[in-house]
Amino acid sequence: MEKVHLFHHCKIAKHNPLLNKRGMTVTELMVVVGLIGVVALGNAKFIADFTTALKKQTARSEGEADLSTLNIATVNILKKSAASFNKLSLTDDTGKNFYDYYPDVPFSTLSKANIAERKLTLTAGKYFYLLQTEEDQFDSLVFDPMFAYKNAGNSPDLMNNGSIQYVGLNSVANVTGTAGGPNAGTMTKVFSNRWADGKLFLLSCPTYLRPLNSAGGINILTAPRFASYLGRVAGDDLIPMTTALASVNFQNTHPVTNASYNNADIFLRTLPPVGGAAPFVKVEPVNLSRLTIRLNAQTSKNELVFQIYQQGQYVDKNVLLSDLKSATFVRKSVTLPLISMEVIR
Repeated sequence: MEKVHLFHHCKIAKHNPLLNKRGMTVTELMVVVGLIGVVALGNAKFIADFTTALKKQTARSEGEADLSTLNIATVNILKKSAASFNKLSLTDDTGKNFYDYYPDVPFSTLSKANIAERKLTLTAGKYFYLLQTEEDQFDSLVFDPMFAYKNAGNSPDLMNNGSIQYVGLNSVANVTGTAGGPNAGTMTKVFSNRWADGKLFLLSCPTYLRPLNSAGGINILTAPRFASYLGRVAGDDLIPMTTALASVNFQNTHPVTNASYNNADIFLRTLPPVGGAAPFVKVEPVNLSRLTIRLNAQTSKNELVFQIYQQGQYVDKNVLLSDLKSATFVRKSVTLPLISMEVIR
């Protein structure tokens, strides 16, 4: 049996194509090449599918990262926009003021027209404006208006009428401290170098008011307003911002009479009493800013750009998102000072 086994083994070895000196036949070569081709094609399709899936996943991840970054940036921008409500006039997609705000009216009292949500769709060439506080960087100031005046003649007493003269918000000298020197005015003392020519400040008296109608009453469906004055620093005073300078309408007018605040003196002299007591004014540094969609000439894609008003013009602060079609700012309720943003890419 052992010999038979060896013979059989030798026979197999003799005819084994791998050991045969004649090599592989044409048929065998064609089969091998065919198998290699099938494997190669399979691998190529697998690699192509894998590469496509990887690119899609990478793009999806990058898109999610962009939107996550946008979400954080937008929250940081919008959360500072409380000063915009009932102060800026910005027409939304339906012709209403986007910044209408009813903090003192029950929801059930408002009509459907009043409570309708506000939407403003931003496309290329349009702007969304905000008035942003800087209280996260600078303290605000509760200011007694009398500090902006001086006696124009003899000190008033019970027997004689007195008069006062407006000298500016930053006119009180001899304020102790180091900021601006020993004779620094009130605003320089509080805000240091933030009180500088061209910088914006908002004066407001926190009492909601509405205009009187012909019968001497008020319409509760008219959005209430603070007495407020937006100005830019010029020496020791604030001169009023204008629509022509800011490219947006804001209400530098008396909330009851609608008379224009042509200067800070008029604003301070016509302040309403607060609960029957003497009025006071909140002074806070603010930024006038806007968002716009602009075409990038190099990439041929739209960009969402955040700009800030500085020295008479809007300058780019950040590019928040690239490659988008539109952005929509939404307020679901006019009884809450909340804004959200929706993006279409």
